[in-house]
Amino acid sequence: MPTYDFRCQECGERFTVKMSWKDKDKATCPACGSKKLQQLFTGITILGGNSGGGGCAAPAGSSFS
Repeated sequence: MPTYDFRCQECGERFTVKMSWKDKDKATCPACGSKKLQQLFTGITILGGNSGGGGCAAPAGSSFS
């Protein structure tokens, strides 16, 4: 299941939730309960197909060439 990073626009709390992409709009701030959240894009993980290999992580602001 994917993880999503958010920042609460009410209290500034930054947090990560693990949920289905269909449910990410239902996320609430664990500190204050607000639904006013900004989704943060902090990186990406790419997992290999049938090779059984690991993944590749790119830090925020990276681009692949």
